[in-house]
Amino acid sequence: MSQTDSLKNLVREAGYLRDHLLRVEGQDSIALGVALQPFERVEDITQATDEQIRALSAEFQTANDRALASVDGYTLNEVLKGRSPYSYRASIPGSFSLTMLGVLLVATAFYFSNWASRATFAISEAESFVEFDHFNSLMKLIELEAYFEQVNSDPLTSNIEPQLVYLEGLSDLKAHYYEESTLPTKMTTLIDEVNPVRRKLTRMRSDYCRAKEKSGLPFMMRAVGWTYGCKTSIASNERRAPRNEKNEPNTSIFWAKIGKIDQLQKNTMSIAGRVPRNEYVSSIYRVEFMMQTLTEWLNVVYLWALPIIYGALGSIVYCMWRVLNPNLAALGALYTIMRTSFAGLAALTLSMLLVPSNILTIGVELNRPMIYLLSFVFGYSIEAFVSTLNILNTYLTTNLTPKPRRP
Repeated sequence: MSQTDSLKNLVREAGYLRDHLLRVEGQDSIALGVALQPFERVEDITQATDEQIRALSAEFQTANDRALASVDGYTLNEVLKGRSPYSYRASIPGSFSLTMLGVLLVATAFYFSNWASRATFAISEAESFVEFDHFNSLMKLIELEAYFEQVNSDPLTSNIEPQLVYLEGLSDLKAHYYEESTLPTKMTTLIDEVNPVRRKLTRMRSDYCRAKEKSGLPFMMRAVGWTYGCKTSIASNERRAPRNEKNEPNTSIFWAKIGKIDQLQKNTMSIAGRVPRNEYVSSIYRVEFMMQTLTEWLNVVYLWALPIIYGALGSIVYCMWRVLNPNLAALGALYTIMRTSFAGLAALTLSMLLVPSNILTIGVELNRPMIYLLSFVFGYSIEAFVSTLNILNTYLTTNLTPKPRRP
């Protein structure tokens, strides 16, 4: 750039800065206006003297430093380009897009928070289900039934505690069997909500199995069900001939007790409307596997998704505030996208630095609201985060750099 072009840019930028200061601070633009007068009176600015150019440059630098005390560097750069925030406001489509992006981030944060709450409750239900002592509950009912047979000869007894314990144990078994039929579906739904690939494969498997079932090839259907994950119907499981305990001889009290346990289990399962009895053990393993999968996804949401969302939301709120503030220039589309992306990465880094142990372990209790608050704050003021890193870098560089030896 030639000396003439540099002088023209200086005069043009000084004029834009004078007009901006005249609107903001009034009399503070007088000195800059006086320095600009010789360049506005002459037709050719190259005729200006060196003293006039030095005076304009000095006053422009002074006014530029004074303007930085009230506005940021981005706004001042827009002012020097002739786009003062008093004259050029953000466009309506840009403001609408920014608002919609903020609403979308809020809805996404609400969705993941709601999913995390439901997943946490489902995991607690699964833990209670897996820890339920099924065998001892059945044996306790059998012992109580034997006790009833012993005290049946005394109809005037006032001890009703065994009856209450029996009814309570039966109610616990019914609730346990009901959970066994509903809990896997609930956990599968939660996993599918955050795993679209698995949801698509599940839908494809269901359509495939339904088509095979309508094809009228039971042997092929069973073969495909074994390889592709299709389940045979409950009716086919129930067609297996059950053992007839009534026709079997009671060779010992042991087998009589086993028969009572089996009959009691069938009755409670039938009342609860649960899946076939021979799938109970597989249900336990399936719930344990889905509980582990759900816990892993829950950690991903807590440590990755929500901090990124709250960091990006803080950046969007800052960009929206600039649109509403008449003293600051609205950020451009590219600058907004870059700032929001950087805010999400900074929030993720902050989450990983605050809770490093939770990246390698599962199930550690987190102070999640504090992490989300810091992610939002540093997303809103990403410059503070960068300044903190620069201060840390300066301190480490100053103290860790090897110093030259003294002679």
